[in-house]
Amino acid sequence: MAVFLVTAGLQALLSMLPPRIVALPAGMSIESAHLLLELFAIIVATQIAAVSWHTFDHQTTSFPQILIAGFAVIATCDLMHTLTFARMPQFLGAETAEYPIFFALTSRSFEVVTLALVATGRVPRFSRSTALGLGLLVATAVAWFGLYRQDLFPTLYVAGQGVTPFKAGYELSLSVLNIAVAIYLFRKARRAGEPRLFLLASAAWIMAMSGLPLVSYTTHADVGVFHGHLYKIAAYALMYRAAVITSLHAPFEALVRSEKRARESECRIRSLSDHLPNSVVYQIVREKDGTMRFLHISESVVELTGISAAEIFRDASAMERAMREEDRIAIGKALKTSAETMQVFDVEVCLQHRDGRLRWKHLLSSPRWLDDGRICWDGIQTDITERRALEKKDRENEAMLAAVIDSASDAVISVDAGRRITLFNPAAERIFGHAASDLLGQKLHRLLPARSREHCDRDLASFLASDVPSQGKGQLTGVRADGAELTLEASISRVTVNDKQVLTAILRDVTDRSRAEQALRQSQHELTELTRQLMAQEKATSSRLAQVLHDQLGQTLTAIRIDFVSEARFADADESARHARVDRLIDQAVREVREVLVELRPTLLDERGLFEALHNELSTRRASTDRISLRLDALGDLETQRWSPDVEYAAFMVAREAIANAIRHARATLIRVSLSGGPEALHLQVADNGVGLAADAMTVRPGHLGMVGMRERSIAIGALFEARSSPGGGTTVKLAWEGSEA
Repeated sequence: MAVFLVTAGLQALLSMLPPRIVALPAGMSIESAHLLLELFAIIVATQIAAVSWHTFDHQTTSFPQILIAGFAVIATCDLMHTLTFARMPQFLGAETAEYPIFFALTSRSFEVVTLALVATGRVPRFSRSTALGLGLLVATAVAWFGLYRQDLFPTLYVAGQGVTPFKAGYELSLSVLNIAVAIYLFRKARRAGEPRLFLLASAAWIMAMSGLPLVSYTTHADVGVFHGHLYKIAAYALMYRAAVITSLHAPFEALVRSEKRARESECRIRSLSDHLPNSVVYQIVREKDGTMRFLHISESVVELTGISAAEIFRDASAMERAMREEDRIAIGKALKTSAETMQVFDVEVCLQHRDGRLRWKHLLSSPRWLDDGRICWDGIQTDITERRALEKKDRENEAMLAAVIDSASDAVISVDAGRRITLFNPAAERIFGHAASDLLGQKLHRLLPARSREHCDRDLASFLASDVPSQGKGQLTGVRADGAELTLEASISRVTVNDKQVLTAILRDVTDRSRAEQALRQSQHELTELTRQLMAQEKATSSRLAQVLHDQLGQTLTAIRIDFVSEARFADADESARHARVDRLIDQAVREVREVLVELRPTLLDERGLFEALHNELSTRRASTDRISLRLDALGDLETQRWSPDVEYAAFMVAREAIANAIRHARATLIRVSLSGGPEALHLQVADNGVGLAADAMTVRPGHLGMVGMRERSIAIGALFEARSSPGGGTTVKLAWEGSEA
C-alpha cells in the first residue's frame, strides 16, 4: 500500500512541477537516456526469464513458466523498440515513429497479460522448454508483424501532433488493467502472506503509473516519456525481485527448512534410539574384507552392557567378547546364514555385563545390500533377562500344575466353548476307562449318558452366560467306556485364555460312597421304622400291663384285703397282731402296684392331659427329694390343652427321662419344665443348672437309652429334638412338634 501511495504521489508531483525542474540534466539527450533505460530494461527482462528458468519448484507451479514465456516476448519487444527508436541506425526499413511505439505498446500489453496470468494462476502447468519455445514463437510473430504488417495496425503517432486517440485510449486501458491486477494481487497477497505477491502487486501498480505519461506526449523528446521509462524500470526490478524470491530465496529457505527438519528428525530418531526401554538400536555393516563395523548404536548401550558406544565404534567385537563361547558360535552361524539368504537375523544370547551380571539379549535385524556391495543390518537389541526369568517361572509353574493335575486322584477335564475336550488327566482316564488320546477334541457328550446330555448343555450354557467364575460341588451321572454309569461329584470353573473361554471340571468318583450312603439311609429308615414299632409295642405292652395290674392284680389284692379285714374282727389278740402285719404288707403291695401303674402309664395323662401328668410327675419327684427345686411353667392356656395321645405320651416320656437324668447325674439344684404352643404345636423344654451332659450322652450305652431314646421318641412323632449343654452351665432339652409334621 505504501508503494501505491508513494508512486501516485510522485506522479502527481511530477505533473505539477514546471518542465525546467523535471527536465533531463544539461548535456544529456533524450535518445541517449532512452537507450540507457531500454538497455537496462532488456537486461532485467532477460534476467527475469533466465532466473525463472532455474526456479526450484518449477514442476509444482506455473509461475516460472508464465514469466519465461511472457518476458521472452517482453524482452524481444523492448529490443525491437530500442533498435527502431529515433536516431538509431536504420533497421530493416525507413525510419518512422510507428515502429518503436508499436513495440513499446506491445511490450506493455504482454506485461499486463503476464501479471494477470500470474495473479489468477489459471494456466495449465507445462515444461520450461515449452514455455520458452512458446515465448520465442510469439516474439517472432510480433516482430514480423511490427516490421512487415504494421500498416494493418491503427495509426499510433502523427508527426507534429503527437499520439493518436487510439494510442492514448490503449495506454489508459493498459493502466486501468494494471491497476485492477495490482488490487487483485494485493488482496491475494494479504490472504496468503506471500512477499512475492506483494512485489508483483507493486510492479503492476507502477506499470499503471508508467503508462500515464505516455498518453499525451507530442514528441519522443518529451520528459514524460523519460518518466514512463523510469517507472517501467522500477516495475521490472520488482518483478525481478519476485522471480529471485521464487527461484533463489524460496529454494534456499526450503533448503534451510529441510535441513532444520532433518536435524529435528535426526534428534528425534536419536532420542528415540537412546531412550527405548531395555533396547538398543544399531546398524552394522560387513565390509568387503569380511570385517564388521558399527555405523550406529544407541548411547544407552552402556546401561545394558556396560560397554560404551565409543568403544563399540572402535571395536565391533567388544560386545561379542562379553558373550559365552557357544553364543559367539551361534551368532557367527546366524550371521552367515542371514548374509547368504538375506533373511532376518534373529538370535538370543547371554552376555556378561561389566558389573558381573549375566544378561540375556535378543538380537533382531534385517539385512540389505548397499550400493557399494556391502551388507548392512538394521536392527534392535533388547534386554530379555526379566522376560526369560518370567518365562522360566511360567514353565516351572506349568510343569508343577501339570504334575499336580497328572497326580490328582480326581478327574480334571477341560473343554472349550464348543464343549470339545482339551484336557483329560490320568485320573480321568482311570475313572472313565478312556485314553486321553481318544477323547481330546471329542465332544463332552461321550462321557455322559444320553438322558443327561441335554440337561448338561443347558447347565453349561447358563454358567457361561452368568458372571460367576466357579460353581461348587454338585452331583451328576457319567458313563464309563464299558457303559457302566458313575456317580460323580463335580465342581466347575472358567478362565479366559487368548480371548477364549475354557471350562474346567474337577470330578470325583463317588459311586461307592453314594451306594454306601444310600444303604445307610435305607438302614436308618429301617431302624427308624423298627424304633417306631418298638415304641408302639412298648406303649401297647405298658398299657396292657397297666391294665392287667389294675384290673386283675389290683382287684385281687383288694378282695384279699376285704376278706382279711372281715376275718380280723373275730380273731384273738395274737391273730390280731399277725393280721396287722399282713394288712401292712397288703397296703404296701397295693402302693407298689399303683407306683408301677404310674410308671407304665400315668392315668392322669389319659384322663386329664399332659400338663396334669407333668404336674403330678414333679409332685411325685418332690416327695422323694428335698435338695432340688422342681418348677413347671405353662405359657398361655395350656393346662387344659389336649394333643393326640401319641404326642402327649412321647412328650411326657421325654420330659420324664430328662427330669430323671437331671436328678440322677446333673447334680442340679433347679429343674424347670416349660410348656408352650397351641392346638397344632407343642414345645417342651426341660432345663437344669447342673454340671452338663457327659461326652457320650448322645450315644447308646449298654443298658441305657439316654438321649438317643428321647431323640427316637421325638422322631417317632415327627418332632425336632435338641439337647444343649456346656460344662458347669447346665443342660437344656427341647422337643418341638408342629401339627403338620405329625
